[in-house]
Amino acid sequence: MDRATEKKVIIRAKKGDAEAFEQLYSAFRLELYRSALLIMRHPADAEDAVAEAFIKTFRSIDRFDTKYPMRPWIHRILRNECNNIFKKRRAGTVKLDDFATDWKDIMSDKDAKESSQIVIESDEDKRMVELIDTLSDTHREVLILHYFDNLDLTQISEVLGIPVGTVKSRLFHARKQLSRAIEGDEQITKSTE
Repeated sequence: MDRATEKKVIIRAKKGDAEAFEQLYSAFRLELYRSALLIMRHPADAEDAVAEAFIKTFRSIDRFDTKYPMRPWIHRILRNECNNIFKKRRAGTVKLDDFATDWKDIMSDKDAKESSQIVIESDEDKRMVELIDTLSDTHREVLILHYFDNLDLTQISEVLGIPVGTVKSRLFHARKQLSRAIEGDEQITKSTE
């Protein structure tokens, strides 16, 4: 959805137009699910985070300023929801056993299957996601936002609530760590062949 269309749809959504809400949901659902899945690593957690992010987005859409793009705003809401789920886990209100499936498993829900395939299309992609998973949370997060969600440095800064310079630094270190992980993985692959 281009910016002009997005702005018109948001204005309609602010007026309570259900079809406009559906258009926004359709425009961002798979992108947010992919991000949540990469961050949360569990399909059920990712689905919960996306659902809550959309609920909060629609409840507060009247406060959204249409002169800005929606993507960073909705990603920030999603990030907060992911953090809320992590906090509930640490507090013991959500048990890890409640989410028996691993994030790489194929799910039975058709939409979930489509989302999973967007994230992981080949064995190489699966291995890359596994290597990204070895990064620290802060480094993995900027990598996902930049390369998977195509957010620029300023938008990532807005989503994470940190200075652009910090985003650049984290992205630099994330690339460096990922490069080392790829080199190590290639060495392991060569030694087992």
